[in-house]
Amino acid sequence: MRFYSKKFWQSIYILGLFTIISSASFAQDERLNEIILGPGDAIHLSVYDGAFAPVEGKFISIFHDKIFIINGFGQIDMFTLGEIKIAGLTTEEIRVLLTEKLKPYAKEPMIIVRPLIRITLRGEFGQPGMYRFGLDTSFWDMIQQAGGLVGGLDGISALEDMFIMRKEQIIYKDFVEAIHSATSIYELGIESGDEVVVPRANRPTFRSMMRYFQFGMSLIILYLTLLNQS
Repeated sequence: MRFYSKKFWQSIYILGLFTIISSASFAQDERLNEIILGPGDAIHLSVYDGAFAPVEGKFISIFHDKIFIINGFGQIDMFTLGEIKIAGLTTEEIRVLLTEKLKPYAKEPMIIVRPLIRITLRGEFGQPGMYRFGLDTSFWDMIQQAGGLVGGLDGISALEDMFIMRKEQIIYKDFVEAIHSATSIYELGIESGDEVVVPRANRPTFRSMMRYFQFGMSLIILYLTLLNQS
């Protein structure tokens, strides 16, 4: 029976751990690899040297678990690496680019890029304003981070009139289902630069006006039907 040294088994363990971490980390963002980022968006970087987080004091550790905002020129400031243009690139292209930049400073640099898009929340949010969210953020978490809805649980009914403003286009989604199922904002179709609006209860919306119109039309049809029968 052949016996292997302790060093051999340690190498196998490290290799296996590296494979697990690598596949798990990149699989979770696989759907987001084609997301294209632009000025105002940001990226959250996780940087590893092989299978392990960098030791504090190492050069690459200053990039680990950090958020980098894309400026108006489409660049991020990478400290001593200088300004690097990433606007117009996909998440995967950014990962490849930054991995090349860090190769002189790590044996096996592994980078996870989490895209953060800019979204404006307006209206009856507890804390309306301008935010950046990861596309994997659930719609429930997005509302929670914005201070919930005005009126607490009573404000949930406002979801029926909530809409997305994209440039000059108004988009309605099933926000009631989205909050109950904790749908991600990626799956909900929210894009960078969108405004998510919760109208005030006393302010008429297009959807509420349509409900009143349909109700009025049904009364007219009922009246004409009764009139014809008499």
